[in-house]
Amino acid sequence: MSERQTRSSRHLQPSRNKKLDKLLNVLIGVVVVLIIITATYVFKWQDDAEQTVKDEPAQEEKDDNKEVDKEPVKEDEKDLAVEEDQASEEEDGSHPEENQQEQGMPEESTSDNPNVEKVITNKNWQPTPTTQTGQHVSSYDSSSIDWSEKVATVTGVTGINQDNLIIWRMQNNGGPNSSIATVSTKDKSQMYRVSMEWVDNEGWLPVKLEQLNTLEGAY
Repeated sequence: MSERQTRSSRHLQPSRNKKLDKLLNVLIGVVVVLIIITATYVFKWQDDAEQTVKDEPAQEEKDDNKEVDKEPVKEDEKDLAVEEDQASEEEDGSHPEENQQEQGMPEESTSDNPNVEKVITNKNWQPTPTTQTGQHVSSYDSSSIDWSEKVATVTGVTGINQDNLIIWRMQNNGGPNSSIATVSTKDKSQMYRVSMEWVDNEGWLPVKLEQLNTLEGAY
């Protein structure tokens, strides 16, 4: 080989090396860029996944709050219904207590007598059916039908069974067709005074029931 050719070959070799180095640098740069893009995508995907997990409890809590908010609405509806009922009563001009009295419910009151715990009356009480006929004559003979019907009236209004009943006194109450009985249970846990009146062809009608504190001075 001539000296000129050798020099030319040596001159071209560095140029080719520079081009190869440049190409390698470009490839390396491309690889680095791809790595950066991939890493960025992976990190972003992880962040989105974590954010989704955090948002789910918040959404559930929000839903729970909505359910809790429903309760006061029910209370408001209930209050509204009460107000409507009250308004209806006012329009009718009536009250529950008055309605009970009109329907014959028991009425309780106090007494000036210290022996009396309370006084009970009831418009719904009915006479004890009688078997007596003709002119009625009030009797205090314990063997008479009239006496038995008085006792039946007492047991009916007090609720005390006749086997557990003590009659302390049965007497006239100011007229031939009016009577009053002072009674108690055998253990004296219940003590009453029963006022009754005779209704022709029907029987003895209880008109007042007094619950007693004591039997002393009650008859």
